Amino acid sequence: MLNLMIWICLIISDTTAQLLLKKGTIENALTTWGPNFFILSGYSLYIFSFLLWMQILKTTPLYIALSGASIIFVTIAFGSHFFLGEPLTIKSLVGTVFVAIGVYIVGYSRKSVN
Repeated sequence: MLNLMIWICLIISDTTAQLLLKKGTIENALTTWGPNFFILSGYSLYIFSFLLWMQILKTTPLYIALSGASIIFVTIAFGSHFFLGEPLTIKSLVGTVFVAIGVYIVGYSRKSVN
């Protein structure tokens, strides 16, 4: 249960960090090149994500950890669409579906081996 909570926190924090950095760079491009709240918050969440990632690597085989972490590509695609207004094209939808299927297959193969 704890491991599941760590995974959920990793996915949320890493996705949010990416979205905050994108938002911060958009704002900085319009004004100055100094750090702003979004960029500082994004990097702070990256530090938190790094600590969570280290905990996951302690308890999970690397091939499973990397496969599971790739679900972040899916959450970023949808997050950037809903929160930043970026287009979600058919190609990106198909790609995110393939990533999700791959994560499921790797996770399912692990369960069948145990």
